[in-house]
Amino acid sequence: MCEVASVTNVSQTVLCVGGCESLRQGCSSLEEHISARVLFEQSLSAARGALRERPVDCVVCATPLPDGDGMTVVSDLRTEATDVPVVLFPSEGSERLAVRALRTDGVEYVPSDADARVERLLEAVERVLTEQAAGSADIRLRSFKRAVEQAGHSIYITDTDGTIRYVNPAFEATTGYSAAEALGARPAILKSGEHDDAFYENLWETILDGNAWQSEIVNERKDGSRYVVNQTIAPIHVDGEIVRFVAVNADITDRRAWRRRLRALHDATREWLELASPDHIADRARDQLDELLDAELVSVYCTTDDEGTLVPAAKTARESFEGFEPSAIESTEDRRWISFESSDPQHRSGVSHSATSDAVEELLLPVGDYGLIHVATTASFDDTDVGIARVFATNLEAVIDRIENYRALERKNERLDEFAGVVSHDLRNPLSVALGYLDILEERIGDDDDLHEIRRSLTHMDRIIDDVLWLASEGREVGEASTVSLRESAEESWSLVATADAGLRIESDLCFEADADRLNQLLENAFANAVTHGGSDVTVTVGALDDGTGFYIADDGEGIPPEKREAVLEPGYTTKEDGTGFGLAIIQRVVEGHGWSLDIGESDGGGAQLTVRL
Repeated sequence: MCEVASVTNVSQTVLCVGGCESLRQGCSSLEEHISARVLFEQSLSAARGALRERPVDCVVCATPLPDGDGMTVVSDLRTEATDVPVVLFPSEGSERLAVRALRTDGVEYVPSDADARVERLLEAVERVLTEQAAGSADIRLRSFKRAVEQAGHSIYITDTDGTIRYVNPAFEATTGYSAAEALGARPAILKSGEHDDAFYENLWETILDGNAWQSEIVNERKDGSRYVVNQTIAPIHVDGEIVRFVAVNADITDRRAWRRRLRALHDATREWLELASPDHIADRARDQLDELLDAELVSVYCTTDDEGTLVPAAKTARESFEGFEPSAIESTEDRRWISFESSDPQHRSGVSHSATSDAVEELLLPVGDYGLIHVATTASFDDTDVGIARVFATNLEAVIDRIENYRALERKNERLDEFAGVVSHDLRNPLSVALGYLDILEERIGDDDDLHEIRRSLTHMDRIIDDVLWLASEGREVGEASTVSLRESAEESWSLVATADAGLRIESDLCFEADADRLNQLLENAFANAVTHGGSDVTVTVGALDDGTGFYIADDGEGIPPEKREAVLEPGYTTKEDGTGFGLAIIQRVVEGHGWSLDIGESDGGGAQLTVRL
């Protein structure tokens, strides 16, 4: 027999209805342990008479009675005492009765098959009498119970020892446990084994200290399947004492699965970027998509040098597709080829497949020029599956393009290095020899127009070599930036350019961050280009844009026709016999290296204008 502490200093009255021996034994114990006054009646009608004659704090009722059964007993008793708490003690219970009882305010239920049934009865009566003594606190607790009855989240209430005393309908729907099965049990029935002892120790330490505990937790349903909830457990206080705990569980299984799939998609993309060649991607893409979609068939087809053919590169086939070996796709009427050629992803249902007699649902995922991924299942793909698959294919296409571009750039850089070596060695050395012999001839012959022309040509060639080597070796790289003055940089650069009778006008200054050497290189090439194409008496104007976002270099020469403004930026393009064709290309590289933008247009004087926006 359990020890029941005194509930209140004022004796309370308990009415026991029915002739069940275990009921009479339990109710007799109430007199001994909590000094409650206990009344006994055999029938429902007699109990109603007793309720009319005197106030009663709790009714304990065995069912069935000679003149009533189940919840009809509660209804009849409450015609005499509207709010009287009732503890049902059935000899043969049912789940339906248990659920109805537990969802009726002021009704406790002791299952007929419960262990230590009399002790459970005493606990239930003690709990009712304690709540009766608590008065307004009990009203708040009952109001809370009504509020959570219709809640969408799974909610249960426990004693301070963890015994479940209430579950709402959402708990039953989520866990698969009925209220009758859960009540009297402990939350451990939901344990999945996912969390260690320290996890639960922290939970209990937190709530027993009077604090709310919150975390994601993996639980297990009655059927063994797992689900994930964001659980919050909070204490319920009465007069400063913790009397119950309430656990609110928001099901986040789908959300967590979505996060897991997004992480897998992100990790897949990172893995692709680390691969040396698209040739290595097929196997990884197959495995990753199989994990993301849990499909029965994943086939990766790749293009070949033979146009009009997609060949199988990797596949996973299981369940209904086990043993299936994909073959090359050659027919332009094949739905897979049509999807690939049109770059149109497809989601189809009710498709026939040679590997199975079942209807198949499939996804056709074109991957640019690389090939096609065919995913199939005899089950189904939901909208999330389709969305994940399409993002997967789009990312894969972008990564393959990036790898191919990177490899092309590597090959280009290798050729540029080779070219720079050729220019530096095979051209620079003979040029140096030619200039040396020219120095000797000038000493012998003296001032001579032909020798001047030779030096001019050799100097021009030297400048071309310098420009080519810079474009090939340095490209868009810039050094450390510092604050520069447009006026000072323009004046310095102008002094280093052969400008003949040309003039420089600086209309306004602008201070900004730039690599000073590269800025001077830009200005020198812009000035040289203006003089070369605008004439020896051209006027070059430099100034800041009105909104302060950049600067311009304008001249009053012949200008650049609109149809040629894109072509002039190509290395080597020139319309002058003595032009190198690299000036504007160098300007473009310097601009790009700083992250600026360049626009070529017409100046107010009808010449060319270069506008640089910072």
